[in-house]
Amino acid sequence: MLAAALLIFALVAPSAALAQDLGTTPAVAYLRPEWAVERPRAGRAHVVGYLYNRNIRDAANVWLRVEQLTADGAVGKVYRGRVVGDVLSRGRMAFEVPVAEAEGASTYRVIVEAVDWVSECR
Repeated sequence: MLAAALLIFALVAPSAALAQDLGTTPAVAYLRPEWAVERPRAGRAHVVGYLYNRNIRDAANVWLRVEQLTADGAVGKVYRGRVVGDVLSRGRMAFEVPVAEAEGASTYRVIVEAVDWVSECR
């Protein structure tokens, strides 16, 4: 009985793992941010740029994480922002995330934190 249960588990487990991986490609493979920091004379600084979509599906509900890096490369502060609108297949969409400017020039990293891939017209 135990041998039969192990055999069934061995036959089912790889297919279950394969089924979970279908369609779950990381966003980094398809969404590429390009950004710069705008430092106004008054008010908050903003990380602004474009998010390029290299996927055949549209990207919806995209959330970005902007990390402010310290001089030694560690993450100091984290900011989050939503890309307003869908990033169409093979297209780009502008984004803007307000950040608090640290003393001196800060270095930032932009990471796609979440995305919903859609194939239909909305």
